[in-house]
Amino acid sequence: MFHIPLSRSLIAAALVAAASPFVNAASFVNVSPHPDLAALRPVASAEPLFSPRVDTPPELVLSFVPPPAPAPVPIAAAPIVYTDIWERIRAGFGVNDLQLKEVSEAQDWYAKRPELVSNILQRSRYYLYHIVDEVEKRGMPTEIALLPFVESGFNPRALSSAQALGLWQFIPETGTKYKLDQNHVYDARRDIIASTTAALDYLQFLHGLFGDWQLALAAYNWGEKAITLAIERNHARGVSTDFANLILPRETRNYVPRLLAVKQLVISPTRFGVTLPRIDNDPYFVAVAMPPGVDLKEAARLADMDAAEFEILNAAYLQPHQHSSPMRAMIRVDKITGFFERAREFIQKTEFRRASQAAGAAKRSKPAATTCCQRR
Repeated sequence: MFHIPLSRSLIAAALVAAASPFVNAASFVNVSPHPDLAALRPVASAEPLFSPRVDTPPELVLSFVPPPAPAPVPIAAAPIVYTDIWERIRAGFGVNDLQLKEVSEAQDWYAKRPELVSNILQRSRYYLYHIVDEVEKRGMPTEIALLPFVESGFNPRALSSAQALGLWQFIPETGTKYKLDQNHVYDARRDIIASTTAALDYLQFLHGLFGDWQLALAAYNWGEKAITLAIERNHARGVSTDFANLILPRETRNYVPRLLAVKQLVISPTRFGVTLPRIDNDPYFVAVAMPPGVDLKEAARLADMDAAEFEILNAAYLQPHQHSSPMRAMIRVDKITGFFERAREFIQKTEFRRASQAAGAAKRSKPAATTCCQRR
C-alpha cells in the first residue's frame, strides 16, 4: 500500500495493484561431473584418429571436443488472472481440514443465518483485496484472509467483552506488543493497514513456533503459552499433539472449525443459502497522506465519498477533528483522481488565504509615520 504525500508542488495518484508471482529463474553453477559420467565425455584422444604426417603440429592431432550445449533458460510462467477475489482466495487455500463434529456444527450454524452471513460478506468487500494481497506476499494460506469473518464479522469497530478491538480483535496488551498505537484520538487496532500487518506478524510468529496452522490459529485465540502447555500435557500422556487431540476450552475448540466452515462457505456458497457478492480482484482503497489543515470531514468532502463509507475505511480515527500529528486517509480507488484535483485547489486556496492574512497582519503592525513640526 502506497503512502502518498500531498504538497504544493506535487499531488500524484497512486493505485495499488497486485501481480501474481512469476517463476524465478534458477541459478546455474558449474559443477564437476560424476567420475562415471566424465568418462563418457569426448576428450583429447591418446591415439590419433588418423595417421598424421610427420610435420603435422601436435595440437592438430587431438580429437575435436565440441563445446557443451548451453543450459536451457527457464521461461517465466504467465501470470494467473483471477475473475474475482473469491477465485483468488480459493486458489490459495492450504490449511488442512478437520473431521470433527465442531466443523459440521459451525457449517449448520452459518447455514441457518444466511442474512447475517450475507451482511458479513458485503462488509468484507472494503478489506479483502488488501488482506489477501498481504497474506500472499508472506506465503501464507488464504484461509487467513477469512479470519476477520470469524473474529469480527469484518467490522473494524467490533469490541469484545475482553476489550479486543478491530477486524483482528487485538486486546490492548497484544496491540501494544505489535506496535499498534492506542490513544484518545487514534486506535491502530481499527486501522485496516496497521492491524493487518500486526495480525499477520503475530500469526507468522505462531506458525514458526508450532509448525502447524491449526495450532497457530488456536494460539491466536487462546494464547501461545496456553497452547504450549496443552501440547506438553499431551506429550506427558503419550497422546498426539495435533489440534484434534488437545484439551481446549470450548471457545478455542470451536474457533478453528468456524474458520474451516467459512472456507467451505467460500467453496460452495449455495450449500449455505447465500451468494458471494461480486468483489473484483482489484484494490478498493489507497492510503493517502493528508495535507496539514485537513480533518476527516474535509477529507471526505474532497474525496466525494459517502460519509458512512469514509468513516468505515478510516475507523481508526476516534475523533473527526483536525489532528496535530500526520494523518493518512483511506480513499476509494475510483475517487482518487477527483480527490487530488480538489485537494490541489484546497491547498492553493488555503495558502493564498494564509499569505493574505500574513500580509494584512504585517500591514497592521507597521508603525504609523510621524510628522514633526519645526518652529521657525
